[in-house]
Amino acid sequence: MTTISSAAVPDRPRRRRAADRRPEVLAVLRRNGGFMSAQGLHVSMKQQGIHIGLTTVYRALSAADAEGRLEAVHALNGVKAYRYLPPVHEHHLTCRVCGAGITFFCQVLEDWVAQLGPRHGFEDVRHAVAATGTCPDCARDDVG
Repeated sequence: MTTISSAAVPDRPRRRRAADRRPEVLAVLRRNGGFMSAQGLHVSMKQQGIHIGLTTVYRALSAADAEGRLEAVHALNGVKAYRYLPPVHEHHLTCRVCGAGITFFCQVLEDWVAQLGPRHGFEDVRHAVAATGTCPDCARDDVG
C-alpha cells in the first residue's frame, strides 16, 4: 500500500478568506446606502465585476455584523437585510411595506444606553435601533 505524505502534495494557492473580503462587501453596502440582502449584495457585486461567491458574502456579512459594522433587520418576508453602519451612530425608522426610511437621533435613548452597561457591569456597550412602521404613502395606499 502506498501512502502520500502531506509534504509530497504540492502547495495549492491559498484562497482568500471571507475576512479578507469584508472591505469589498462593506464598500458596496456603503455606496448603496440602504439595506440589502446577502443575495442582493452578491448580485450587485457581480454586476460591478467583483468576483465573489455567495457563501463568502454571507461569511463576510456575518463577520462584519459581529464587529458591529453593520445594522441587520428582518423584512416581513423573513429575509435578513444589512446596512453599512457609519462611524457616526444613527437610528432608523423604516417602512415595513416599501422600505423607505428616515434617520433620527434620540438623546434620551443615548443617555439610557450609556447608563445601562455600567449598571449591569458591561463595558463597550453598543446598540442599534431599527424601528419599523408604515409610511404615510403606504398607509394611504392601504386605506384607498
